Amino acid sequence: MLAFYGLRLIEHDGTPAISRAGNWLDRSRVWLRPGNHNFLRLTRIMRSLTLLGQPQLARALFDALAEEYDQAAVVIGARTLGFWKAAVPD
Repeated sequence: MLAFYGLRLIEHDGTPAISRAGNWLDRSRVWLRPGNHNFLRLTRIMRSLTLLGQPQLARALFDALAEEYDQAAVVIGARTLGFWKAAVPD
């Protein structure tokens, strides 16, 4: 799924992190649009990762998406960011 979104999984000292992949521009044009159904899908992915015992991966995805929110808040919207935050444990 990360490849679909133009993201990639990396590790920093054993901790997972997610960042933009080389195909970010092409892939983000597909889903990074106002009201896109993939925003809900991302919420479900993060919630599922948490429930399946992978909270670090859920947090890594949230952190990457929160960075994108900083760049595209008008596109993503504060409500979506709120759902993303609620899907990931503190």
